[in-house]
Amino acid sequence: MNYSLFISCPKGLEYLLETEVRHLGLHVTKVNPQGVFGEGTLVVIYQICLWSRLANRVQIILFSGQGHDENNIRQLCSQFHWSTVFSPDKSLAIEFHGSSDHIRNTMYGAQVVKDAIVDYFRHTQGVRPNIDKGKPQILLHAYLKNEELTLSFDVTGYSLHQRGYRIEGGPAPLKENVAAALLIRAHWPQLAQEGYALQDPFCGSGTLVIEAAMMAAHIAPGLIRQDQSLQYWAENQPTLWEKLRNQALAEVKPMNLHLLGTDADSQSIARAKINAEAAGVLPLVQFAVKTMKDCTPESKQGLLVCNPPYGERLGEVQDLIPLYQQLGSLMHSTYQGWQAAVLTSNPMLAKSLGLSAHKQYTLYNGALECKLYCLDISPQNSHKNTEETLVSGNAQMLYNRLVKNQSHLKKWAKKNEISCYRLYDADLPEYAFAMDVYNNYIVLQEYAAPASIPQSKVQQRALEVSHMVHSALGFDKDKIINKVRQPQKGKEQYNKLADKHRRMVVTEGKTKLLVNLYDYLDTGLFIDHRPLRLELAKLAPGTRFLNCFCYTATASVHAALAGALTTNVDLSNTYLAWAEDNFRLNHLDLNRHQFIQYDCRKWLALTKDRFDVIFLDPPSFSNSKRMEDTLDVQRDQVALITAAMQLLSPGGILYFSTNYRSFKLDPKLQESYLIKNISAQTIDLDFQRNPKIHHCFKITLPKTNPCP
Repeated sequence: MNYSLFISCPKGLEYLLETEVRHLGLHVTKVNPQGVFGEGTLVVIYQICLWSRLANRVQIILFSGQGHDENNIRQLCSQFHWSTVFSPDKSLAIEFHGSSDHIRNTMYGAQVVKDAIVDYFRHTQGVRPNIDKGKPQILLHAYLKNEELTLSFDVTGYSLHQRGYRIEGGPAPLKENVAAALLIRAHWPQLAQEGYALQDPFCGSGTLVIEAAMMAAHIAPGLIRQDQSLQYWAENQPTLWEKLRNQALAEVKPMNLHLLGTDADSQSIARAKINAEAAGVLPLVQFAVKTMKDCTPESKQGLLVCNPPYGERLGEVQDLIPLYQQLGSLMHSTYQGWQAAVLTSNPMLAKSLGLSAHKQYTLYNGALECKLYCLDISPQNSHKNTEETLVSGNAQMLYNRLVKNQSHLKKWAKKNEISCYRLYDADLPEYAFAMDVYNNYIVLQEYAAPASIPQSKVQQRALEVSHMVHSALGFDKDKIINKVRQPQKGKEQYNKLADKHRRMVVTEGKTKLLVNLYDYLDTGLFIDHRPLRLELAKLAPGTRFLNCFCYTATASVHAALAGALTTNVDLSNTYLAWAEDNFRLNHLDLNRHQFIQYDCRKWLALTKDRFDVIFLDPPSFSNSKRMEDTLDVQRDQVALITAAMQLLSPGGILYFSTNYRSFKLDPKLQESYLIKNISAQTIDLDFQRNPKIHHCFKITLPKTNPCP
């Protein structure tokens, strides 16, 4: 008897899987990105369950039919003879995939299918199966597409990549079937027959080495587990299954190859040994604690295969470039005569190897798209200077601009006692970055590229920028900090990027301020507001100064050092604590100043205090969970400014500022107050390339109006 089958696999492996299952006897009828469809006997099903190194699921297709709505689905499922699949004493679970106009929720779809199956057994046998969503004996898959429902039985009940040997996983392990695909693409089965050795210098929990040993020793991956759902299947033939298992055991052959996995982390090596023992290959492999640079070949011919760290953020990628450069140098200098296969998700890291790949394959490790680079390590594959290959010809323009800007601004900053300033702000359209100097550090903020720009090109430009900053300006690589600046809404700019807790002191005139260059998109200091802060440093002693939406209260520090009495209001306890640290750093008595954690709009309406100078710098937009509604600076400007002006003493000044680039002042305000646009005067030399960095207004009460 032939069964209709669907064999699923990780994305990108469908044609490798097709070759594998054809060899195992499947008559293939169709291949799509999800896997392979075909027909096969019970022997073929068992052989795939035992021998497939690439499959995820082996499913027997039971039936298909109209699934327009829940009534169609219930009728279709209740008419099938479920007793030919399992008996009601078995536990059951349904995985539902897809949707329609009537079935929009997968949980509801699964419920409809389950109810129909339960009704079938109640009507035919007077009993019903138990539902076990955690570890069912019978797992059914329901697929709804184009109003057609397909039901299938999962023969093993789990994904075949879960071999059963990975007792210890470690961080971000490579899936077993993806590791097997990598080895097949690198021609390891043929190389093993020719006596090649194998080494993995980043072995982690040992998956690649273990899979390589199982291939070389002809160990069927399905032998390790014996908890397959097929034992609960009504058509299972235990004698045939056991016969095929014994045949697979008999096909295991002795192996006299050198398979070595190394890693700098001793805990990873300990995990790898535990996993290898569970897989039954520990006597066939070696694992050792060793750094990559200390690796040496122990055979004239071999396959160096590895899955090095990829890095998710740009800064992490740049940090990894030296590692890949060292790996490329090591392969070329030490592993001549070997083959190599390197998996990475980042083409710039692959380029950093400095060696040419003769073949590239796309593999997916989970949802992450990766490339496998296959290389011949030979004198003909000359090692390139990757410092040069990582940089395009256009980078020379960036180099020249950076040198020019630094020459102009460095002297100006020193003369004005400024240790943090903007060096570059997307001066060249090809390099859309803002670059801010903080002492001997530089923060690179990349303006997010449109989705239409290929990610590889974005990464190329980013790496060129980092390289140019190092070579043109002399910043140490460990003092170049990379961030991506995307359009932010309100307090989103305060969301954490890291958790390093590394703060440093910068100077601005006579003021010392604390900044954190790593943990947030912004650093605790908006350097474009420097001129206004320096103006506040000239306030007369005793001036009552209010800083609303104060952030880290850097403006208040300037005012307090001049002798002003400051009140600082912000919704964030974190930034108010930072503000107090700024005051302490400047030896200011906190008892003379107020730090109030409150919604600024509510506080402006509640307070009875009066102030001589008010600084109002709200976020462009905020939807903080601690607020009852949203804040939109364009929409709410009249209410904010009116509330603040109610607190202003006669002759007082309100400075209103916003970084919302498209901000337009509401004409209604000019009917009530004297307003002067002082944006140009509040933009310093380092921001004059971008005059729209912020808007700033000086607002006073008309002299003829009585004080409210």
